[in-house]
Amino acid sequence: MKTSLVIPAYNEEARLGAFLASVASFSAAHPQLIHEIIIVDDGSRDQTKRIAERYQSELPLKVIAHSANRGKGAAVQTGVMAATGDYIIFMDADGATPITELPKMLAALQSHQIGIGNRWLPGAKTQRHSPLRRFSGWLYRHYMAIFGLGAIDTMCGFKGYRREVARALFARLTEERWLFDTEVAYKAVRAGYTIKNFPIAWESKDGSKLDTKTLLKSALQIWPLIQKLKRQTT
Repeated sequence: MKTSLVIPAYNEEARLGAFLASVASFSAAHPQLIHEIIIVDDGSRDQTKRIAERYQSELPLKVIAHSANRGKGAAVQTGVMAATGDYIIFMDADGATPITELPKMLAALQSHQIGIGNRWLPGAKTQRHSPLRRFSGWLYRHYMAIFGLGAIDTMCGFKGYRREVARALFARLTEERWLFDTEVAYKAVRAGYTIKNFPIAWESKDGSKLDTKTLLKSALQIWPLIQKLKRQTT
């Protein structure tokens, strides 16, 4: 089965290079695992695109650039719709989830239609996760349980789909920024797709664009989003 790796990136010149270097080392050791890598530069104002292009000689990598910043959801959607692999997996450009976790995702997708990395399950290993972020994450998970999504780490940037499922979920994406994960997870649960949640290694990286304030602000927008999605499916 061919695997496409989608990496959304916005102003990631300080972090993308180190992650791609680790991907190159992993791919050299396991050349059969990654068929293509699609980096979607979401209107960056720094050297993100140039740094990504440096690795085109080492990796099966192509760069798609948005002319303006549209949001992480829009960047992932662009990558998903351009991907050709049987499995389509997206990962964050900061490398918070190391590429060495990829085999877990591939194993999950062999038996399920969707695989989702989870930082809260027993067996997960998190580093540099501040007490405030842990507490806000705990609140967020319990809030998401109201909508039937409590078992899913919706904000984790390591998710994978079989191609036909990814295309179906992302084709009509309405949330282009942080809440795209919630929209896709809700649609997946409503559609009855099989989902495998599994524990992962994860490290909080400096320079995160999703701070606690943004997380809590996004939480207030979930209720109207879910109501909108319900109206679309009835």
